[in-house]
Amino acid sequence: MIPDKYAYLSLALMFMIAWTLIFIKNPWKSGMIRVGAVGGLMGMIAEFWYFRDYWRPPTLFGEGIVGLEDYIIGFALFGVGGYIHSSFTNKEIDFDKKMIPKNWDFFYIFLIGCGSLTFFSVILGFHSGYVTFLTFFLLSVYIWIQRPDLIGLSIISAFATLAISLVIYYINFNILFPNFWDQYGMLDKPILGFKILNIPLSEMLWHFSWAMLCSMFRGYRNGVYYK
Repeated sequence: MIPDKYAYLSLALMFMIAWTLIFIKNPWKSGMIRVGAVGGLMGMIAEFWYFRDYWRPPTLFGEGIVGLEDYIIGFALFGVGGYIHSSFTNKEIDFDKKMIPKNWDFFYIFLIGCGSLTFFSVILGFHSGYVTFLTFFLLSVYIWIQRPDLIGLSIISAFATLAISLVIYYINFNILFPNFWDQYGMLDKPILGFKILNIPLSEMLWHFSWAMLCSMFRGYRNGVYYK
């Protein structure tokens, strides 16, 4: 039996396989790498919220300790969710339509996301699983209102990323580490702990809502339209 300390690393590396497949077909490779580098850092920072009440996974450095796995999975998930549409939908940039870049608006969205998780989860004590899904969803709606042309791209990316995640989670948490969530998850709240094929519903909601949001980052921030 594989030791549990490799469960998170296994998960992260499988997402890197998905990242690689998307990277091969993605026309904006340098951008995908830059986004991933930032995503890796965010993957490490995010544990400030999630180690409190969501999970405490074993890593190569010990249980509930920020490590290499967090950077790898953050790198992968920013690339998978953010660029899956450009790799498999054959969308191209419409150079006849262009908006002014919204760099400051994008920065405010980042601050609102971090502030929401900190205020509602850390200060008020709501479970970070609920807060994360609602934050990602509401920020997505905010962008949809301004850029309705991104709605379809967002939804397609969300379902495609969810499908990839389900395959990876099934392998990792049914075949390799079937007792992982019972031992290291803190999902005893209503809805969050409900499992389908031994995959917590909260994880499905996380990946779905994250891809729904981050798939729009490039178009929204840079004022890019697709055709």
